[in-house]
Amino acid sequence: MNTRNLIISLFIMILGTGLLSAQPRGGRQTAAPRQTSAVTADKAAAQTGKDAAEVKEVPTDRVTWQREVFRMLDLTREENAPLYYPPQPDGEHKNLFSLLFENVSNGQLKVYDYLDGKEIFTDEYKVKFDELLNRFWIPFDIKTSAQNPKDTVYVVETADIPSNEVTLYYIKELWYMDKNTSSIRTKIISLCPVLVREDETGETRKYPLFWVPFDEAGDLLAGNSLRTSSYNALDNMTTYDYLARHQYKGDIYKVSNLLNQNIMDYCTTPEEIAAEQQRLEKELKDITEGLWEEPHSQAVEREKEAKQQEKSSKKKKK
Repeated sequence: MNTRNLIISLFIMILGTGLLSAQPRGGRQTAAPRQTSAVTADKAAAQTGKDAAEVKEVPTDRVTWQREVFRMLDLTREENAPLYYPPQPDGEHKNLFSLLFENVSNGQLKVYDYLDGKEIFTDEYKVKFDELLNRFWIPFDIKTSAQNPKDTVYVVETADIPSNEVTLYYIKELWYMDKNTSSIRTKIISLCPVLVREDETGETRKYPLFWVPFDEAGDLLAGNSLRTSSYNALDNMTTYDYLARHQYKGDIYKVSNLLNQNIMDYCTTPEEIAAEQQRLEKELKDITEGLWEEPHSQAVEREKEAKQQEKSSKKKKK
């Protein structure tokens, strides 16, 4: 067995033990979770928007290990601010939620129910726009479609879109090992906007709205530009690139495991939660760095130096 295969085999054995974590509770219960038959390759940053030639699937026979990682993106953090500003559309720019909401309302983007501990992207769980509005108390007017009088149109004024209240996102990442390159790659699978508002008692509550499959929203995200720095007033990146390049900063709240638990299920204090998040981040980092393999040219040069040192030591002994 060569060095590369040995390294891969050892890491697969270690990672097979799994990690204890799971998804924040919310939404309704469902049947069995969706099975993944293939993973989609990362889309590299395009100069203008999304390069269609880079949209491809990685066959399962190239993936020897994979793990789902869930993160919470707090948009009040500076690293994630580009996804939040402007809080309301200003005529020139719109934030991520305004972009998603607009395209859900006109039927251009399919989104799916936030479920408890699983994500199922089938028609059975597709979100209906009118139900979304009623469920989360978003004001709207009912009008008749100009194209077809039998169709109903739900109109939401720009000021009523709760984009300023969506200050949190859940992001689902897929970490996987590509055996052809002996490397770990990370791919965003889906994202979920979370409405953060106070209830009638004054308590702050989180309301996950829906899951958005990342690839299905790719063209939409690639067509929206944003500013990533307070020191540059020009748009310098698309929303797609910002997410695909993992420019965001998110805290882990779940890593796939047999018990389907999240960190809050087995960590009770803020200190314990923070320590577990750090441990999981370190484990992912160690996995990635542990798969580094010395380039062949460096290995040859190192062996030559070792032989020369061995010869020199023998001569000294004589």
